[in-house]
Amino acid sequence: MAVFSKQSLITELLDRVELIKASTQPFLRLTDEQLNTRPQPDKWSIAEIFEHLNIINDTYIRSILSRTTLAPDVKTAIYKSGWLGDWLYAKIMPRADGSVFKLKARRSHCAGATPLDGREVLTRFLQHCDAIDDVLRHVATKNLQQIKIPFSSTPLLRLRLGDNLRYLIAHCERHMLQAQRGMAQQLQQFADDHRAQV
Repeated sequence: MAVFSKQSLITELLDRVELIKASTQPFLRLTDEQLNTRPQPDKWSIAEIFEHLNIINDTYIRSILSRTTLAPDVKTAIYKSGWLGDWLYAKIMPRADGSVFKLKARRSHCAGATPLDGREVLTRFLQHCDAIDDVLRHVATKNLQQIKIPFSSTPLLRLRLGDNLRYLIAHCERHMLQAQRGMAQQLQQFADDHRAQV
């Protein structure tokens, strides 16, 4: 089990949310067609990736706020993660080389009908990032160890608030890499098509 300074953990997660928001900006320059183009028939489009994140983020934000709003403030300086939280974090967090452990999303966590309104999906994602930022600032005075949050894939399973926050941010980072790979493939395809026409 990892041990963190609570303030350092919150600061690190806030910094990572800011990086996620900055990394989203290039996608706002894409057209709806580009946002809805699947790199392969069995792969998500960029819009579907961000819609998946919207579904998960919305679930977690509501769950966290409902359990922390009335929770008392505490003066704890240290946060100890749980073994299950560490294990899940290791599975969801992208590796240093950008590769990820393959996981399949539940159908209820996937985008519905396509094509999606890509600009609206990205706008909601950025709003969720702002909400996560607010949540992180709010829970800085709460007990990250004792407050338990249902895990999105298995609601009977409850993780420590700190582990849920770590998981939530890593989940965004994981799919940001996926979306960036999709955008790079589209740009490469565009460049290849352009060269073929010249």
